Formats: sequence, C-alpha cells, structure tokens
Amino acid sequence: MKTAFIVLKSPTESDPSHLLLRLASKNDATAILVEDGVYHAVSQFGANKLKASAADVLVSAEDLEARGFTSHDIKVGRAVGYPEIVDCIMEQTERTITL
Repeated sequence: MKTAFIVLKSPTESDPSHLLLRLASKNDATAILVEDGVYHAVSQFGANKLKASAADVLVSAEDLEARGFTSHDIKVGRAVGYPEIVDCIMEQTERTITL
C-alpha cells in the first residue's frame, strides 16, 4: 500500500525513519517534508535516515525558502511546490500518515 508520510518536526524533535519502516515498506513510502521537517533534507544525518526508509522524498520548496535554504542545499529528495505535494497525497498514495 502506497503511503505518504508528512513529516512536520525537525530531526532534533523527531526521527520518523523507524515509523516509516514499521508502517510501510521502503518501496511504498514517500516522505513529505514540510514546516520544520525540511531540516531532515538539509541535515546529512536526517538525509541518510530518509534514504534508508523511503523510496521518494518530497521537500516543500516554500518551507525551505522560509528557513533560508534553496533546493541546492538538500541532500535527499527534491524540492517541490504545494500543488505537487497535494497531488502526491490525493492521487499517488492510498493513505497518509502525519508524523
């Protein structure tokens, strides 16, 4: 079952990787990083954990920019706009879990 995991908290607050692996196989998991969750994509430690637990990582470009980063700063996944995030949640996955 394709699952979208919306990650809201920074790596210092939460490590979502164990829940991703527990609730979905790596190939069926998409991590969506929004708000402070984008720090997982710019932190090498957070990026390595997401690479090991999700097939795809979407990083909110707007939230990256709001925190002073650009798409060149991310170490995992790709920066996307909210329309692509909504499309992933509504059309490409069967369930959504917020972490």
